[in-house]
Amino acid sequence: MTSPIEIIQLVAYDGPNILSPSPGVMLLVRSDQHRSDRMRSAIKDAAQFIGLVLANLDVTADADAEGVLMTATFDTAMPGIGAALCAYVVTGMNHEALGDEQWDRNAPLYTLQARRRREALPVAILQLMAEAYQRGLPTFMREDGLLQIGYGAKGWSIDPEQVAGSGEKPPPVPWDDLGVVTVIAVTGEEQRAATVSHLVTTYQSTARHVVSHPAATFDKARRLLADPSAEVVILGLATGDLVRRGLPFDRCELAFITDRAGPRPSEAANDEAWVRALGLPMLLSPQPVRLNLRDPGLQSLVPYAPNGVLALS
Repeated sequence: MTSPIEIIQLVAYDGPNILSPSPGVMLLVRSDQHRSDRMRSAIKDAAQFIGLVLANLDVTADADAEGVLMTATFDTAMPGIGAALCAYVVTGMNHEALGDEQWDRNAPLYTLQARRRREALPVAILQLMAEAYQRGLPTFMREDGLLQIGYGAKGWSIDPEQVAGSGEKPPPVPWDDLGVVTVIAVTGEEQRAATVSHLVTTYQSTARHVVSHPAATFDKARRLLADPSAEVVILGLATGDLVRRGLPFDRCELAFITDRAGPRPSEAANDEAWVRALGLPMLLSPQPVRLNLRDPGLQSLVPYAPNGVLALS
């Protein structure tokens, strides 16, 4: 039997993305009828049940010849759990639409609630992140479980176990020494690696230690941003991860967009999502974006460059 509601796309964004400057979730489904109000209330109720904090929840619906397309988006600090919650909601709405009264709606919620509790950060770490935010410093949780505050040589990290009731006095945070190093982001495809190589040569000539990668995934970029030796971080961003997970940082000094060449990445639902993902770094840079104006596939970004455009030669 065909389900009344089918998931077309479900994305957990771990960083700034094409929909929001914050981590969050996007759910796109096709339904046999308008159910946007029910979806909105189901997401809110499930989030409240498991203790997941959501912000900016929005559900829209557009009818077409094949039914109704519904899109739900929201911000959350735990996007992986948020995506699992959305999958649960769709499953529940299908059982509801089919009149299935035997489905156990609570068991999956208890599982998600337990997962949320396991993955929740200690209060002391949340307090450090809040203090860093007040000081204008970036933070993120590293793959090795440490909290990173600041970037590169101006960064610092701490194990949550050191501040979460271990009995030992945690080391003091060197707030006055923390900050961000120069971060340069390069998006594109065919010309991205060459641009990264040129930038590395340029910045190495200034006698600063440069770390770089021509096709950094989200996780690889985070590792470079946490490198304590880095004075300049030059990131050629892998397009697939950029579309699927968002940006691995919350700011950069310069943004280069080299081209929109080759086939559309499978992670992008359409060309608009593709080009918007390529343009993400320019939204976080205080300087004019360096854009390849000769590429017609990038022209749509020009009106949205917040600090203007300089032609990329």
